[in-house]
Formats: sequence, C-alpha cells, structure tokens
Amino acid sequence: MEFLLFSKYLILILLIIIINNIQQISTVPLVLDDPSSLYNATDKLTVLNYENFASIVYRSKTAWLIEFYASWCGHCRSYANTYREIAINAWTWKTVVRIAAINCNAGNLNLCRSHGVHGYPTIKLIPPGADFDNVTKSVTLSPDDAKDVTTELLTKLGDIHKKYKSWPRFTPVNRVIFEELYARVPSTTKLLLVIAEKRDDLTGRQIMLDFSKYHEQLSIFRTTTDGILWRKFHLNLTDVPALFVILHNRTAERIYAQQNIGNEFDNRNLFHSAIQSYIDKTKSITDFDDHEYEEMMTSLYKLKSKEIERKRVKEQNSIDNDIDKNTVHRKVNMVDLELALSHIIRQEIPQMKKIQGEAYTALVQWLTVLVKYFPGREPVMNYLKHLLSKVNEQSNDFSGDKFQQIANIKTSDAYLPITYVKYQHCAGSTPQYRGYTCGLWLLFHTLTISQFEQKSQQINIPEIPKAIKGYIQYFFTCQQCRDNFMKETSNINQLNTKTKYEAVMYLWTIHNNVNKRLRGDVTEDPKYPKVQFPSKYLCPQCQIINANAYDVENTINFLVRYYSEKNIDSTLVLNESQDNENVQNRQDYIISKVESHNETKDHFNLFPLFPSTIPSFPLYSFIVFIVVIGLLRYRYCKAKRKRYTL
Repeated sequence: MEFLLFSKYLILILLIIIINNIQQISTVPLVLDDPSSLYNATDKLTVLNYENFASIVYRSKTAWLIEFYASWCGHCRSYANTYREIAINAWTWKTVVRIAAINCNAGNLNLCRSHGVHGYPTIKLIPPGADFDNVTKSVTLSPDDAKDVTTELLTKLGDIHKKYKSWPRFTPVNRVIFEELYARVPSTTKLLLVIAEKRDDLTGRQIMLDFSKYHEQLSIFRTTTDGILWRKFHLNLTDVPALFVILHNRTAERIYAQQNIGNEFDNRNLFHSAIQSYIDKTKSITDFDDHEYEEMMTSLYKLKSKEIERKRVKEQNSIDNDIDKNTVHRKVNMVDLELALSHIIRQEIPQMKKIQGEAYTALVQWLTVLVKYFPGREPVMNYLKHLLSKVNEQSNDFSGDKFQQIANIKTSDAYLPITYVKYQHCAGSTPQYRGYTCGLWLLFHTLTISQFEQKSQQINIPEIPKAIKGYIQYFFTCQQCRDNFMKETSNINQLNTKTKYEAVMYLWTIHNNVNKRLRGDVTEDPKYPKVQFPSKYLCPQCQIINANAYDVENTINFLVRYYSEKNIDSTLVLNESQDNENVQNRQDYIISKVESHNETKDHFNLFPLFPSTIPSFPLYSFIVFIVVIGLLRYRYCKAKRKRYTL
C-alpha cells in the first residue's frame, strides 16, 4: 500500500513537470508559422528561425549569406525584392555559398542579438564550419542594391577561398604558362578553361561559382590584363573579357561568346551560354545538367516583370488624397498603444548590447516622458514607473540583457500585458503591413496631445520631441527609417518654446512628410494609402479650400479630439478579468522561459542536428534518475524492515 502511494506521488510530480514543459514547447510552432515573414518557400533562399538555425548554419560545409530583418521595418519590406534578386543570382552557387533570411521577431530576438544585430536589415556572411563560439568571424555586408551586394559577396568569398580546397580559385594565374596549368588541377579534370579579364571584373568569379558543382571534372582559372599569361592569348584590352579552353596538347582555343538575337545578356550570361554550348557539343562533362541556371534566369525574369508591373500600376492608379474612409471609423485603441510599448520595451531596447553614455541618457528621458504623459491604466503606469526606477538604479553602462530582465519583472498591480495577438486601429490588410510602426506614430501623437492637455502653464515644449528623437536615434532598429527621422528632426532645436501646441504640430508635420515620401511605396498598405492627414473626409474644416495647406487652428482642434485620452477606445483592456490576468502571467512566464531556452540553446547546443530534442534530454534524464533513486530507496527500506521483523 505504501509503495502504491509513493508511486502515485512520483507519477503526479512527473506528470506536472512534463505538462509544464509541453506548455512551453507548445509555444514554439507559433514562430515557425510566421505570417509576417517577408519570404516563403517560393523564394530562392532558406527561411531560418531559432528552431532550424543551428542545424542548418552551424558547422555547414558551405558559407551562408544571411539577412537579419524585422518584418515591421519599412526598409526591410522595401529591400525584400532586392534580397530576392541577390538570392536568385546566387542560386547556382550553392556548393560554395547559400542564401538565407531570418525574421528577428520576439521568438528569434535572442538569436539575432547573439549575432550582434542591432539594426535592420543586417546582412552577414558566415564562413563554412562556423559554430556559436566563432560567429564573431562572420562578416557584415552593406545592404545596398543587388549588384553592389553581389560584388561585395564575391570579394569576401575571395578573401577566404584559399581555406577550402573544393572552392574555385579566385586568385588570378598570371605568372604561369599553358603547360603548367594542368599540373594545378585534379587528375579527374576533363575540361580546363581560362577567362582573361581585368582584375576587378566579376565575370570570371561568377562563372567559376556557376559551374562549381562540377569542380572534379571542370577547372576554371582567371588571368588578368596586368599579368603575363594573358599575353599568350594575343589579346588587346578591348578584347577582354575573353574565354579560352586549354586543350590537352597544351594549346589554347578561344570560345566565342555569341549574343542571341533579340536578347540582351551580360558577360556572365554570355559566357555561361558559351560554356554550356561547348559542353553539349563535346560531351566533355559527365551528367551535365544546367537546369538550375535556367531556373535562375526564369525566376529573375519573373521578379523583374513583377517590379515593372508594380511601378506601372503605381503610376496609373493615382491615390485620391481626399479619400481615407478606412480611418474615420477606427478610433485610437489602447491595445495598439500597449502593443507598441511592449514592442519597444521587450524587443527594441533589449537589442542593444550596451546601454551607456548618451544612449543611457536617452533611455531615461524616454521612460520619463512615458511616465509623465502616457495616458495608461493604473497597472501599466505602475509598471512604467517601476521600470524607470530600476533603470535609474543601474550604472551608466548596463547591457540589453539586463534591461530585458528588468522589463520582465511584474507584479499583480504593475504589468504591461502581452496577451493581445493583433493590432486594432493599426491592423493592416495583411500581417506585413502597418502594425508596430503605425502604433509607434499613435504613441508619439498621443504623448504630445497628453502634454498639450495638461493644465500646468510650465510645459517643457521640446521635452517630448527630443525624447522621441533620442529613442529613435539609439534604439529604433530600422536603420534607414532611423536615418530619415534624424534628417526630419535636424531643426528640433528651433522649436518655438512659447507656443503650447508647437510639439503637436511639429510631430504632425513630420508624419505627413513621411507619408508623402512613402506614398506609392512597396511598403504601403493598399487598403490604407499614405495620405496627408487628416484628409478632407476626416476633417473638412482642416484643409484650406483651393490651397495645398491646412488651417492651423482647426487642425489642432481635430488632432486634440482624435488623440485625446477621452477618444481612446479602452474597451478591450478594461474588460480584462482577473482570470485573464492570471492567464497572462502564466503565458508571460512560459514565453520568458522559451526565450531563455532559445538563448541557452544558441550558446550550448552541442548537437545541432537535434535542436528540438537535445535541450530537453537532461531534464528528462534527471526526472528518471530521481524516480529510480526513490524506488530503490523504497525497496531498500522495505527489505531492511523485513530483516528486523524476522
């Protein structure tokens, strides 16, 4: 009987622990099915997340070019097609380098931070064989246009190619003769090619990578116009780039790259087509299959066609500035404001590796403004006050990790919920649109109106604009957005401190400038066009008739009504029951555990092929160990009692 009772207790404890871990693990698939992801399976790249990153990237046989991005970031969204083009161009280079992207959302945040990502988009080249301990060896590339990134990628690959024997030889062979070339290639080589070009030309390197999967049968060298070998080809500078096959009798035969009638090919495509034709004619390469290159060209054509069509539609479909009917029926919602706050506090600020100096000062100023002017409910305001107090207690040099720990602290009367799953006023037509950036602007405007409505005559007019600028400068992770905002606010020291509504109009003007710049942009939600706010539909009295201007007094009155605390819809947050709050606390705990689990896995994952199962193994082993010890002890004690009773 005692044994059964003891077993029941052990089984109960085991079930509680397992259920607890199942609850934690059950949150993981939410990140895998990411509706806000900018890329999908149809793109010529690998979509990464914290579940598959280690098994795919670490200790890989190839290099990885990875874009770390945020789906809410406007620049990331506008850059997506550029990165798609980069991935398409490198599609045939998979034996050397592969292309991937990861959305640095809440589930992937710790992983992105561990790779030193502090702004989006960030592109990093991770060499073959890298693991977490040497990711610092990765190289950051500038997120420029496709041609510039491809050029930089080829240059970086050239810097490290000597470490990998199967990689193409990017270094030009300038001081050799024909007879010596065959001594430098594998004995299995069936075809040897030389591309004569200028030193900075990329054609040779691109062709080498295109055919790299045939490196055991096909060897390709570069020779440049500043060397000796190219003179053996009897070329003029106007003849390069030029393509030659080195025959087994140690003579050279030029392969002329003929341009197909009616098509325009760059040098890479011309040379690739010429080599393909030569191989098809001579049957020199066994099992030659060039369908991947054809697939690449088809994908590139489709991408370019879509971009041309988008621009055509943009030019034809002019947006009526007066029509903004989708906004009029949607009040500012407290859910959106709290979601924006949560994103700032739980994702943006923790991205900083170190919070020190001017960044620390900017953080204190920003939190101070939130405490003073955010029209939040009592538990949220208590949370912000506690957060500000804890930050003030830190030295002027603490980590983003430490801030995240502080931000995760909550009590029954001081918390910032994260239970809301979607924005209300700022909901986009699809998850890629609006959201956080819309909520951020709502927050900015709400703060200025809150200050404007204060009865005190001693109002520090520049306080909010300067705090906003400080936050954007040091913590806003969309890099291009940050740069544009800094330009827009370059005149911030010229604010009229004697006019009470100055901060209100200052932020309103900047926001309209941003809308004007982004009108028709790929980042624009087609359902909610970037119009000048407020439109005539929203406020007929605000715009001056027959003039591209606003009536200041009527516009101020409208903005005050629109962003005032009295007009904020707090229905969803006020209807939260205590039961919901308890659920929230539990969910917060689970999410924090998952984030901690992710970070631990990133640091200590010794078995990248089993990223999902291995981290849980020590826990279950410990449980089994305790159960076995308990059973053995019970049997020992029972046997001991039997001896004494005999």
